[in-house]
Amino acid sequence: MDKVGLFVPCCIDQFAADSAWKAVKLLEGLKLQCLYPSSLTCCGKGLYNQGDRESARELGERMIEQYDECRYVVCLGSGCVAYMQRCFARLFHNTTFHNSYRQFLDKCFELSDFLVNIMHYEPSGVKFQHRVALMDHCATQRDYASPAHPDRKGLADEPRKLLQAVDGLTLVDMAQQDVCCGFGGMFANDFTPIADSLTKRKIDNALAAGAEYLTCTEPSCLMHLQAYADKSGIAIKCLNLIDILVAEQ
Repeated sequence: MDKVGLFVPCCIDQFAADSAWKAVKLLEGLKLQCLYPSSLTCCGKGLYNQGDRESARELGERMIEQYDECRYVVCLGSGCVAYMQRCFARLFHNTTFHNSYRQFLDKCFELSDFLVNIMHYEPSGVKFQHRVALMDHCATQRDYASPAHPDRKGLADEPRKLLQAVDGLTLVDMAQQDVCCGFGGMFANDFTPIADSLTKRKIDNALAAGAEYLTCTEPSCLMHLQAYADKSGIAIKCLNLIDILVAEQ
């Protein structure tokens, strides 16, 4: 039985813990041994982007060490993996973690990438009778490269393939689906008027496509979009991909 390490990003750990347990349920249902180190909930991306490279390096070292025994690492946030792929070389190149970080990245996958390209998983008996728009996360499309297909950039096909196999789900295309939603970590705090205009456009595009739900491979963007929708009284729900794949019946 393959041992798979599940990495739960901080925003899911703090605001959507049920999504993490649904991921454990799904992976164990695929006859995988799931390691979930609940004490590790940050990849260091926020610290790195704010210039605290030493703290980001410490978190990166912890992550590499915690998942050393796992054949695969599955992450519930594509932005976290994209960050590690882009920045771990800057943190660990020609250090004592040089070989370890490269081996770690070779086995680290976003959830939909892992399910489609490694497990060849197809949802069976999953029902979600709603209209869903999929947002292509901008940083993922720019920086993510699947270990299974390192010559490709982004994650456009994998989440769509999973959603299209869900019984009753209608996948709708919205305009500018790969344009930034306005979150960008501290960007939304530092440049709120610009962020709000991008967020409004994203939600308006989803509503124009007739979507009841909006999903994405990056949970922090969904959290940001849902906060804006709630504040504005807009009737759309932002849902993590795993919450659709393991929908409550």
